[in-house]
Amino acid sequence: MNEHLLEIKITQPGRAIGQYYAPDSSTLRLEKIIYRDENLPFDVGILPTALTSFDEPFAVFVLGTLSHPVGTEIESKLLGALQRGDEAPLLLVAPTADERAPQCLDSICAEQHSELIRILHQTRPGEWRWLAVEEVEPHLHIGALRQRHHQADGKLLHLDAAWQPIDINRPSASYAEAERYTAAEYTFYELPYRFQHYVSEYLALDERILYASRRPAVFSHRRRSWLRSRVHLQEGVLILTSQRLIQLAELVPPDSTNIRYGFHTIAGVVERLAEVTLTSLGSNLLLQTKWYAADGEIAMEWEAPEDTNTSLDELVALLGRFQTNADACALRRAAPPVPPEKLPALMDTSLSDPSELISINEQFSTALAQSLAPGEQAHAWAFLPKWLPTQKTAQALVVTERRIFLLPDSSFEIPLTQIAALEYTGSILESSLAINYIHNGKPRRKTIFFPYPTQDSFRTCFEAARRCMAVLPLL
Repeated sequence: MNEHLLEIKITQPGRAIGQYYAPDSSTLRLEKIIYRDENLPFDVGILPTALTSFDEPFAVFVLGTLSHPVGTEIESKLLGALQRGDEAPLLLVAPTADERAPQCLDSICAEQHSELIRILHQTRPGEWRWLAVEEVEPHLHIGALRQRHHQADGKLLHLDAAWQPIDINRPSASYAEAERYTAAEYTFYELPYRFQHYVSEYLALDERILYASRRPAVFSHRRRSWLRSRVHLQEGVLILTSQRLIQLAELVPPDSTNIRYGFHTIAGVVERLAEVTLTSLGSNLLLQTKWYAADGEIAMEWEAPEDTNTSLDELVALLGRFQTNADACALRRAAPPVPPEKLPALMDTSLSDPSELISINEQFSTALAQSLAPGEQAHAWAFLPKWLPTQKTAQALVVTERRIFLLPDSSFEIPLTQIAALEYTGSILESSLAINYIHNGKPRRKTIFFPYPTQDSFRTCFEAARRCMAVLPLL
């Protein structure tokens, strides 16, 4: 069988890499070594010449003896792939220039075989199966056709996120970059890999990172448990983007097997920022932000050690530029996001009979059509099965450009103008979407728990709601 060769572009080195510069035309000089907080047995890349059904490049794991800087293009041999369910396969390749790299699936050692599966389970739990080259080739053939059709139609493909620099080792504009990146977008790669993964997965393609402040695990001076003992705050990162302020904290740190149990996220859209203050709190600092809703404000707090004062001072200065007057009708974005042409099917992971899922989707599609006002469009929805301990009956969470509500009985409905901040927790321990809103002039919080395997649909609801919130005037 002929070798299947692919041109891969590196997006994330897995191990330490050297940073070099050229003092003259005939010399390369080592400037520094860039180490990883968490080493991976592969580099991560993309295949730019083929697109998945989601119009995204195929993801690639590059196996070999060396790690390569971001942006490196590598001729690679296709070894096979890993696939979960009906998702696009995750390609496994080896550089043709690396003679010591695996040459086929069978030459991947048992230790590396187990390590690949373990790392995938940390972020994408499920049943993974190995695909031989001949099983992968049909996917790549269809993907290449899809990419050519997009080019023929004149569609612009966003192969990289707007916040992701092409060269992470050089914080200045280069011939390959259309615009200068922020310092935070370069230093993002200094965060632990598990935090990098969150940003890479969940930030929007058009979102820019303006600032990031890392917080180590610390005891709180603000919060106490029911036994009056000090609460231990887990490691986290505070991220300011061009669209929102994100408070991201681990639920619990990775255990001895390096299993990651997920994050808790609080997000406020910058168009709703009312006030920001930074004060001392014992040996810690307390960053307080207030966020507008139509009938009031809701506060968010972030506690961090005193030695983070420099980064938090800089963050406060940046946040000050976003402070707005709630009485002003000025919008910073021209229009709400475009709703999907068709909502994805609602999913219940406990069902094995396809006819039951068809019945559920028909029932809720009818209920949704009857619930929408003239001109109102649904941007996202997600299913809450009745077998959840928090559910008495099956429901669907729906987000439109005006409101967020539950079908079929509208037992909960709140206009987006009343919402000040959103929270999202995706974890094998407990997953939830929380809505912080104002009702009758008082702060309220609605928490909706959902099954972890359906987290993608609830995260879509989270993203749709915060995007629509950004363009709604509060008057």
